[in-house]
Amino acid sequence: MAFKLIKELLHFIPGSVPKTWKSMEEIQSDRPIIILIAGFSSSHSSVRVMRKRLIKDHYNVLIQPLSYQNVLNGYSGFTGHAQELKRLVETLRKRTDLKDQKIFILAHSAGGLIARYYIQQLQGHRFCDGLVTMATPHEGLWLAALGFFSHLAIKAKCLYDILPVSKFVRELNSCNFPSSFPMASFYSQDDVLCPPRLSRIPDKYRQEPQVEEHAFIKVSHSGFLFQKQPYLMLKKWLQKQFNQSENPTDYSSFRKTS
Repeated sequence: MAFKLIKELLHFIPGSVPKTWKSMEEIQSDRPIIILIAGFSSSHSSVRVMRKRLIKDHYNVLIQPLSYQNVLNGYSGFTGHAQELKRLVETLRKRTDLKDQKIFILAHSAGGLIARYYIQQLQGHRFCDGLVTMATPHEGLWLAALGFFSHLAIKAKCLYDILPVSKFVRELNSCNFPSSFPMASFYSQDDVLCPPRLSRIPDKYRQEPQVEEHAFIKVSHSGFLFQKQPYLMLKKWLQKQFNQSENPTDYSSFRKTS
């Protein structure tokens, strides 16, 4: 167990995600869009695998990493990252050729908390079509406190926001989840960094018919980004959203209020 934990913690070693992976010029209007919010544990190689698979399956992919190098987000915390996500979606929705295109958010680890804040607190459910969280500490994560003694200390506010006692986690789990907005939460029985007791969504959300939860075995915390088993489930979930979508989503209200 200790060896597995150390192995997972190694993924927190500083890395970078190419800025060109968040290029608007590469968005094709005839393909649905996936915004991948990569958590602190994401690495260049793991994000690249997920991106490559999604592109091969005919999705546009934009990546929003929780880069430790972004000092400003270290002060604004997860709400700052959520505002950044909001601006990204607004930019997409303002493009005429994307007005009816589907946008899904795929969030790994702490990125799932940011995505949920955007959906639940910033009206994100009005402008996106679904959310999938992977290995997200929905109940908070005490282990994040170790980050205060590492290079991640530069993201102190973000680290605090992950803690179970933080105002961010408590308020997020106290508010309702938007009715009819599709969400799937993936967690693993073998995730030593974010075990099931933390990565399962709160009970009241599991009672919503549009919210799904999928448990995996032999998938590590970082493995959600490159192992095949969770990706096949992701594909299945995405296809289900297209099959159930009888009427196109009306985003006209966005352009009137923005």
